[in-house]
Amino acid sequence: MVPNGVRHLEGHRGPVYALGSWQGGVLSGSGDGTVALWDLDTGAAVALARVDQAVFALAVTTPGDALLIGTEGGGLHVIDLVRRCETQHLSSHRRGIFRIVALADDRVACAGGDGTLSVWRSRSDPQGPKLDLLRQLPLAEGKLRDVAASTDGRFVAVASGDGPVHVLDGRDLNEHLTLAGHEGGSTSLAWHPTKPVLLSGGKDGHLRAWHAADGRPLLAQAAHRGGIYALAFHPGGRTLASASRDKTAKLWTADGLEPMARLDRTAGGHTHSVNALCWMDGRLITAGDDRRVIAWAVPPTTVGHG
Repeated sequence: MVPNGVRHLEGHRGPVYALGSWQGGVLSGSGDGTVALWDLDTGAAVALARVDQAVFALAVTTPGDALLIGTEGGGLHVIDLVRRCETQHLSSHRRGIFRIVALADDRVACAGGDGTLSVWRSRSDPQGPKLDLLRQLPLAEGKLRDVAASTDGRFVAVASGDGPVHVLDGRDLNEHLTLAGHEGGSTSLAWHPTKPVLLSGGKDGHLRAWHAADGRPLLAQAAHRGGIYALAFHPGGRTLASASRDKTAKLWTADGLEPMARLDRTAGGHTHSVNALCWMDGRLITAGDDRRVIAWAVPPTTVGHG
């Protein structure tokens, strides 16, 4: 199966490392220091923010009034999306921020290249949205490459460049269990939308499935010929997408990790490392070192529901 439509979104002057969504458009963060908002129908883009370093991570806080930007140097920028201005520039990490995710109770977690997970509370302020630091959790000697919250909020998983995956309690963030992870380092995570199952990807190019409650390994699949940089389940729960340094994105059955599609250069895909992906309105969005964002129209019969 190959998606039946491909749209290339071009305009960044550096690699694209992060993706998100806001107001029906796609957000992209780049090594050129900008965050852009793309219209998927027209391909037009608007620059929402510019910072002084490469953008490694981004997220929008609920109810959608703040854009959070993590940079290669460890800076965390808070952008008021209504006023289009910066309200905070925070420096809690000594190295790059690789992922920013929303947690329950208006909290936000950042995975740092210094091995620390920082946890913040988002709040409204007369001068615009703000973040207050709640905790800093030193979890690894190496980089923390990803953090993901389970759909029900019970668990928060953190991928370590040391290899292990740390599964924390979603409320108090105490360690629930530690998974063996991947040889060479764990780099990406995704929780199954309807099951207590965590998927992890590593520098070893393998996908692994784990039971959230007791850490039992469920499945393992040799998936890519390079590190797996991003994972995302379609909301319907039947399809998993993976992005890799090997210049491909792939689709897999969610339950058995059976291959469904290979999205590479011959299919209209990326010519360099694929760094990020997300699902939006039935389309798979990918981004890579070739400075492009690509929207793939995936047939509804492929992703399904339930």
